[in-house]
Amino acid sequence: MRRLTILAVALGSSLLAADSATACSCVPIDAREQLEAADGAFVGRLIEVREVDPPAEGEPTSSADPVDYVYRVGRVYNRGPGLHRGRRVRVRSARSDASCGLPNQVGELIGLFVDRRHHRWHGNACLTTTPRRMRRAAASASSAVSRPGSAGCG
Repeated sequence: MRRLTILAVALGSSLLAADSATACSCVPIDAREQLEAADGAFVGRLIEVREVDPPAEGEPTSSADPVDYVYRVGRVYNRGPGLHRGRRVRVRSARSDASCGLPNQVGELIGLFVDRRHHRWHGNACLTTTPRRMRRAAASASSAVSRPGSAGCG
């Protein structure tokens, strides 16, 4: 009976470890610091998810396969190439949230911190925030710059 219990515990813990290994986990970010570090930052509404290189018939897909998330830009907080209110912008990320891909609910309004690599915007689930937090981070950053003697003033 004891062996059966040990076996059940070992099997259960290995299944739990396997489940957690497939999930994306993010370290909480400081939105103000990320706003300063990112190549671009905006609040946008997801309008489409496009396959980058669709697999051939019968080929397997991976949660890490790249896809382009197309957003309509609302408010820009850190300007970069193509980030203008009302424009569409593509952000490359992994296909699935299991691989830290961006949320894929069309119509969702989200704040994104994006990086520019090889003339393309890139993002992931760990670099997203709510529109409200993005707005607060921008307000906090601008008030820190405008205060005499604050960080960022030279």
